[in-house]
Amino acid sequence: MMKKKQIEKAQQSAQEKTDVDQLLEDEVNRQLDKKPMPKFEKKKKTKYQKWTLGMSIFMVIVMAGSVIYAAISAIA
Repeated sequence: MMKKKQIEKAQQSAQEKTDVDQLLEDEVNRQLDKKPMPKFEKKKKTKYQKWTLGMSIFMVIVMAGSVIYAAISAIA
């Protein structure tokens, strides 16, 4: 008998939660429809950015080369 009451109570509370969830979802959708998401266009990289990227890659290669050179010098 007690178990039946608990099941009924749980079902009622679950129904109330879904009602609240639906109301909240409707409100969120209404707010989002008011202001659409802005669209962003991908900007091209400037000449300066490309130059900086090239120089940084060059510096990494030079540093790696110097480490390898130092290791070989230490062995020999």
